[in-house]
Amino acid sequence: MIEDLTKLWDEGVAVFDGYQNETFKLRAMLFCTINDFLAYENFSGYSVKDHRACPICEEDTIYVQLKHGRKIVYTRHQRFLKAYHPFNGSQEHDIVPIPLTSEQVLE
Repeated sequence: MIEDLTKLWDEGVAVFDGYQNETFKLRAMLFCTINDFLAYENFSGYSVKDHRACPICEEDTIYVQLKHGRKIVYTRHQRFLKAYHPFNGSQEHDIVPIPLTSEQVLE
């Protein structure tokens, strides 16, 4: 799939337009997906296996490395919920990170 998407973006493919009775070069890109983090890494190349696994939080990703192993646990997700959300009876008061600008996303 990655090879196909790369070809559609870089080179394009010849497609016949039956309405205008002519062939044109179709170029395409994958704009948005809904998937888990493993698929996200495959599509975007963004590593989700390190201390900065959250593509929104980046350097501010909050994590805990377990004491008797190398496993990393990501915590503090409730800060994205509205205040007093009845998720599990606890409340987080951390500030939600500022979303990236379109220029930062393209970078």
